[in-house]
Amino acid sequence: MAYHNGHTGASMHNEGMTGQSRGNGPDTVIAGRYRLLSQLGRGGMGVVWEALDTSLDRKVAVKGLLYPGAVTPVAQAQWVNRARREAQAIARIGHQNVVAVHDVIEDGNQVWIVMELLNSRSLADLLSEQRQLSVPHAARIGLQVLRGLTAVHEAGVLHRDVKPHNILFRPDGRALLMDFGIATFEGAVQVTRSHEIIGTPQYLAPELLSRTAEHPHPATAASDLWALGVTLYEMVEGRRPFDGATGFEVLIAVRESPVPPMKYAGPLTALIEALLRKDPAARPDATEAERTLQAVTRDFAALDTPAPPKPAGPVPPEPGPVTGHTGTPGRGRPWDRWKVPAAVLCTALLAGAAWFVWGQDGGDGTTAGGAPEKGAVADQGKAGPPKFSDTHDVLRIGVKGDQPGLSVKSGKTFKGFEVDMGRAVARILGFGDDQVEFVRVNSSNRSAYLRTDRVDLVLASYSISDEREKLEKVSFAGPYFEALKGLLVRKNRPYNDLSDLQDDSGAKVCTARESVYVPWIKKEGLAGQQVLLSGYEDCVKALLNPQSPVYAVATDDVIVAGLADKYADKTKALDSLGGDAEGYGVATDARKTDLHREVCEALEKITDTSGGASRWSEIYVEHLKPIMRQPTPGEPELTTC
Repeated sequence: MAYHNGHTGASMHNEGMTGQSRGNGPDTVIAGRYRLLSQLGRGGMGVVWEALDTSLDRKVAVKGLLYPGAVTPVAQAQWVNRARREAQAIARIGHQNVVAVHDVIEDGNQVWIVMELLNSRSLADLLSEQRQLSVPHAARIGLQVLRGLTAVHEAGVLHRDVKPHNILFRPDGRALLMDFGIATFEGAVQVTRSHEIIGTPQYLAPELLSRTAEHPHPATAASDLWALGVTLYEMVEGRRPFDGATGFEVLIAVRESPVPPMKYAGPLTALIEALLRKDPAARPDATEAERTLQAVTRDFAALDTPAPPKPAGPVPPEPGPVTGHTGTPGRGRPWDRWKVPAAVLCTALLAGAAWFVWGQDGGDGTTAGGAPEKGAVADQGKAGPPKFSDTHDVLRIGVKGDQPGLSVKSGKTFKGFEVDMGRAVARILGFGDDQVEFVRVNSSNRSAYLRTDRVDLVLASYSISDEREKLEKVSFAGPYFEALKGLLVRKNRPYNDLSDLQDDSGAKVCTARESVYVPWIKKEGLAGQQVLLSGYEDCVKALLNPQSPVYAVATDDVIVAGLADKYADKTKALDSLGGDAEGYGVATDARKTDLHREVCEALEKITDTSGGASRWSEIYVEHLKPIMRQPTPGEPELTTC
């Protein structure tokens, strides 16, 4: 709730809410100590002020809690008592990942919470600039938020409003939870007088959307973990998992729609899917979630949030309050998909109520909610998962043997850019050079070699694609190189660009079967001239055979450059054909998520330029610059890590 300027963290209506804070204004002094200066934000459960602590001469944030209107004096007294107890419970949390509460004050019929004031950035700000975060970055933030959330749960409190706007970063990069709103009094109605559902639905757990007298479904720790899952999804995918044109369409999606497939979550995929299970009892607890996040971040004892790069484009703004009416739905709305009547939505919980205490007696002696679920924070001193080198004596790396510059086999040894990249990865994984075994693979068998454990990694001009990951059951780390399209042609033919081949209907263009060039050749109008062979080596043999009708080989520009250099007297490379870059990735068996994580960490070190020239650039200059004959490119962005 460090209400930094411009961010209120509020996302719901306050119709029907009253309180003395409505009559308070600038220069009002609370409890003879806190002078209100300016209003920072207003939400369904309170008004937030920047204030001056006149005793300590420091700026603070003060939130005056609003109590429900139109209640009896007895109900109002019960609400104040409960609000005071809940605020005191929050003040006792004292965790590095939770905004600090300095004081709790009861002044008349008003409860005030005094907190630290932070002029800081939120996760929403970060996502607005970067759109999406890398998996390790998202995991680090998620781990810190989870630890703060677990401390909150151990204090008997539920947050109920975990989302990017309510996650701030201190100057040192530490993430912390904010927005200390308090739940309404026991039994309060959850729908406005105009029958509008209140709250920001994108982060609401589905069980909170069907609260009725017969089936109350109170919020639990699992509800907060759902919201954390939504936030993790948004960080890695760059969008929210459940959305719609109207608030009610969002609510329907939350309750009924499966989790949309993830493209970029990598080792976080299983955790996010588990956190977003519709049944709260089926979600992992905090201990399980922390174990996974620790495994992804690995060095979880030194968490930080790096400064963001240049903006990559805006994202949709933080959704405002739901204003969908519970009356007769308009034509075309999928109301029939609900498993419960639409009227059930009228009793949806207040999403913006933020913090909700359970396991404590209410003002009338009743219980405020269910008992806390299992899942205390895991021992932070506990060791992470074993490294791959701890359980394997040899690292087997699949490479090709026929691609000059990238990887060629000479006798019993391999050399080239991909070979040295493999060695560099192996060293960081903890393997000595004598513990690395290179195995020759080709485009047809490389995925099978991974699945059958004949190799552990593959660096073989393996183009990254979502479809390939799904069909071949591999995961990519990288890219470690980005290639453009190229053509290798016979030197004695009058070919200077692609159009010359298109004009020569008798010329055959060869490429490897199942390569990305098969559809590209058809797209360029050369389908009738296409020849498919098992690998590029066979295509080159056909190209070099003067009796063969193959006059060109379509492959990546870096492969073309290497072949043109090797067969300089018989072939030549046409200028790069451009197009979308193909990223080469280090492939691992999709089941080996820990190995994928380690490879990503190794690539991050290999491409690191903070200490000067990266190891990546050194390997490039040695193997590829002589044949590419162009300036050394910048290190590739590791988009799958």
